[in-house]
Amino acid sequence: MVLSAASFCMMTVFVKLAGYTLPTIQIVFVRGLFTLVMTGFFIYRDKIEPFGNNRNLLIARGITGTIALLLVYESIKRFPLSEATVIQYLYPLFTAIIASVLISEVISKRIVIGILCGFFGVFSLLDFPLLSGNSLELESIVIAISGSFLTGLAYVLVRKSTKMGEHPLVIMFYFPLFTVPVCLPFLFSNWEHPSVMTWFYLLLTGIFTQFGQLFLTYGYKELPATKAAPISYIQVLFAAVIGILFFDEYINLNFIIGSVLVLFSIIMVMSKNSLTK
Repeated sequence: MVLSAASFCMMTVFVKLAGYTLPTIQIVFVRGLFTLVMTGFFIYRDKIEPFGNNRNLLIARGITGTIALLLVYESIKRFPLSEATVIQYLYPLFTAIIASVLISEVISKRIVIGILCGFFGVFSLLDFPLLSGNSLELESIVIAISGSFLTGLAYVLVRKSTKMGEHPLVIMFYFPLFTVPVCLPFLFSNWEHPSVMTWFYLLLTGIFTQFGQLFLTYGYKELPATKAAPISYIQVLFAAVIGILFFDEYINLNFIIGSVLVLFSIIMVMSKNSLTK
């Protein structure tokens, strides 16, 4: 899960760089196409049945993951890298709630308190934007939090799929299987010709995505969703450092307070006392 977080952090860096000149839909399409080809190759090489046994579940994972990806990439373009990452990493809190409903990973009142603390942390991080009355800002917040929620749902579906015996590569395969055709109709009106450097950014986005998805899927195979998801929060630390070093971003007091609150909420979620044995 730590390797997955590191890979996804590098992915967000190159998404942000590519996003300076390319629309979100184009970045998502190229990423999906890369993952589809690479995962399909390994499935073919290992002679794995590509469509699995629990197809309705896998289809739900593919659709949910695709919508989440579009929203998350859009939020990366709208916010500084560190802030976009913190909002995205509310997903462990959503994961805990959804896992309790879908796969009976029971949570306690301690986790509920942690979830509320996490939401307050995000509002502090963004200077309480929902109270500002700025419609554009509100729209961006809704996009970012919706992406986080659907990410949590997608990862619970990953966990449920692995518990039902689906191969990790098959679970990965269903993601781009929907991402590519969903994005394709929108490319004709949004396509921008990438420069050589931008193609390089897109290639690295695909490579780090492949590693991130691979490590993540195996991580959810080994750990309960409520424990696996919060480990990925270490990506926030990676993103903050990279944002400072490469994007001239700065961390103000509200960001520190918000990050501490969200981190505290994650610790509460991870606490052994929070999980029913």
